[in-house]
Amino acid sequence: MESSALPQEIFLLLCEELAARRDFGTLFNCSLVSRRIASIALEQIYSIQEYSPVNTGDAIYKLEWLQLWKSIILSSIKKTAFPYCVYVRALSLGNLEECLQDISRDNYARDIFFDGAMKQFLVLKTSENTHEVQLPPMDTLATIVKCADSITQYIKRLADDTGTAVSLAHLEGTYIPHHILPTWIARLGTLTSLRIRDGSVLSIEAASAISECCPLFVDLTCYYCSTADEDLAAFFQTLRPNSLRSFEVISQNSIGKNALTALNYHAASLRRLVLRNLTPQAMKALNSFPDCTFLETLLIENDRYNLVDPADYPEETLKEVSSWICKCKSLQDLSFSHFVGSDPVVNDILNSPNIRLTSLSLISIHSDAEAEYASTWTALGLQDHLESLTLGLHELGYGHIAEAKPPLVDSICRLKNMASLNLMQVYLAQDTVERIAASLPNLSEFSFGGSLLHNSVLIPLSAIPKLKLLCISSLSSFSFQGLYKFVSRLISRGRTGIKIDILNQLGECKLTTSESDLLQMHFMKHLEGRLEIAYFMDPDELHETDFSDVSD
Repeated sequence: MESSALPQEIFLLLCEELAARRDFGTLFNCSLVSRRIASIALEQIYSIQEYSPVNTGDAIYKLEWLQLWKSIILSSIKKTAFPYCVYVRALSLGNLEECLQDISRDNYARDIFFDGAMKQFLVLKTSENTHEVQLPPMDTLATIVKCADSITQYIKRLADDTGTAVSLAHLEGTYIPHHILPTWIARLGTLTSLRIRDGSVLSIEAASAISECCPLFVDLTCYYCSTADEDLAAFFQTLRPNSLRSFEVISQNSIGKNALTALNYHAASLRRLVLRNLTPQAMKALNSFPDCTFLETLLIENDRYNLVDPADYPEETLKEVSSWICKCKSLQDLSFSHFVGSDPVVNDILNSPNIRLTSLSLISIHSDAEAEYASTWTALGLQDHLESLTLGLHELGYGHIAEAKPPLVDSICRLKNMASLNLMQVYLAQDTVERIAASLPNLSEFSFGGSLLHNSVLIPLSAIPKLKLLCISSLSSFSFQGLYKFVSRLISRGRTGIKIDILNQLGECKLTTSESDLLQMHFMKHLEGRLEIAYFMDPDELHETDFSDVSD
């Protein structure tokens, strides 16, 4: 009986599954089988290239990293066997910038990268020294623009010629010229997300290009946003109404009442809103987008170096913020940082019967009112769907962190679905640590700080059935025998893959080298895990207190 070749669809399904698993090695081997399979395998490789270890910029992958970018760029001028650039789903120009910076002072690597047809993409800075023997330095940013312009132009031309959509959906860049961004956007009809360093390039022209050419666009991220509040508002208003699904600003920004009010234009679509480093003017205008009630993720962070005093909020503002958030019935992930005096808002949210959070992060939000403290943390116990909780209570002074009091501890112990608990900035007594460990059977990540810990705390910690990551920042005086028994209990329970970080073991309780090596060996051999111990006042290291004042 004659054999027949497998249908193309079978190879496609196979390669798509390998891509979903990010199995680059097997995909590459598939590409070597035949040209027919290579076209399928290579398309899948380049579609997930941003996840490749090559893209980390690690020195061991330097040549592969260069070759990856070289092939993408050359494909835009038809100098490769396949059109790799149209397979790419995420074009990270920031990653290309790292690649070029890595070779900018290496003339040998630079010559290899820009040899042949690649030479047209190299832009050099003009040198004032006409007698300079060496080549002038590379103009990295201009080179990136030239490469990206070629890639986006080819993608647009191929889409127009074939009448088909291409893969590119995500564009990221640390530097994209203000006047060029609208042109690039207009070429990328499948664009869904844009991630940029400086939001000042978000002009009305860029928004118009998105509105007219990118019907699938939903996601915008800015590292910082130096554009005026009014300009960002105009950008939001120029986008198609109710099209933006996610907006995030990470660092310094000039967002104010105008931009926040303009978010109401996307009230029906907005699901994720992350506002970091907000200025006082923005914090005082948090009641400006009350129609955005379909949020699933909300993060609000006041610039920690420019905090708003609770007394400075306009009258009724915090009540209006509370009323707005409590209407977000789909809210699952909530984070407040340095939102001082927001206890009443948090209290209302935690008590709301319409909200069941799965993730909550509260960093430095509290006033000094004991009644508000107790009421808020009692309400925390009502959020029984919580799986992740991070708390950093209000600092009382340098080096002092608020203690976990009974209302907070009682509520935490009721949260039986808790998988990740970060209490690094909360002062826990040893008996509190033991109680939490015994109360949360689904805990897989546990980080905490607090009072001096002794061997006995290791017994309940080793009994947490699903623990995978344990980070202890409290001072500790664990002995070798205590830690060895701890490891033995983990081994007896088959707890493979566990990672332990003990960050402040007292220097006077330092393990010997042989003891440390034995524990490490047990962890790696029997648990396939990791144990790291750092010492407070390590006797084998010099400290400032070791030096006397020589001025006497």
